Amino acid sequence: MTIVVAYTAQDSGASALELAGVLSRSTGEPLVVTVVVTTPHAAGAPELIDGDYLGPLTAWGESVLEKARAGLPGDVTATYEVRRASSIPSGLLALAADVHASAVVLGSSTKGPLGRISLGSVTDRLVHSAPVPVLLAPRGYRPAPGSRIRRVNVGYGGSRDGDHVAVVAAGLAEKLGAEMRAVTFAVRPPKQIYGGVEESADELVIDTWVARMREALHTTVGRQDAALGEQLARTLVVGEGVSWGKAIADVHWSKGDLLVVGPSSSAPARRLFLGSRASKILRAAPVPVFLVPAPVRRG
Repeated sequence: MTIVVAYTAQDSGASALELAGVLSRSTGEPLVVTVVVTTPHAAGAPELIDGDYLGPLTAWGESVLEKARAGLPGDVTATYEVRRASSIPSGLLALAADVHASAVVLGSSTKGPLGRISLGSVTDRLVHSAPVPVLLAPRGYRPAPGSRIRRVNVGYGGSRDGDHVAVVAAGLAEKLGAEMRAVTFAVRPPKQIYGGVEESADELVIDTWVARMREALHTTVGRQDAALGEQLARTLVVGEGVSWGKAIADVHWSKGDLLVVGPSSSAPARRLFLGSRASKILRAAPVPVFLVPAPVRRG
């Protein structure tokens, strides 16, 4: 398998390349680093001497890829390609299909906060339509030299595709040689000064919900893999807070962590479609996020 990297001359390209290098070093898969140049007539059009900008665009793409060549560590194997397409997302997906990519890696919008993931127009389209996993780097992502993925975190909320996401994450952890744990987030409104729920009752609600999540891991994931269900139930970590950001920050994250998140329950088969909860998790996560397309549902 191959990892496709969406490279640009901006910081998002550098972050994507850094993260793809970490993934490649962890899995042994080579990279295809690409710059997509957009043109109404796409690939195959004649390059005219006058009035056609396809040639200069391709030359510009090659010059951008020279920066990628210079920035990629020597222990990562990569090829480089300027891809012509009618749009950047379609060019990335066509390349991913051509090389049978295991994932497409992208950086965050430069308009977002440092250390967090922010979607631009290209990433927003891919996280709502891609048929392959999409891996997103936080803005400014710069791991230490020689870094690898050390732990795969399965974001679990009891959704109907939770077992599928867990199995995909387990396969990824095995390929990476990484540890694995389940994480879930309990978002609850701030306590009211007057007329609110007593603290003991509030804690009881959270404890009951956590017990339900553990049981769901045992049963739903266990139907596919009993040992995996037991492992995830045992390692479940809960982040609590009055907002998604605070709940996610309540979890202890380490360098080398990767968070795996599934699609909306309404996502088409074999396609990504980020739901509202996953979108909130994505934007608050302080680590790279691996998005899993929906499975083929039966019945």
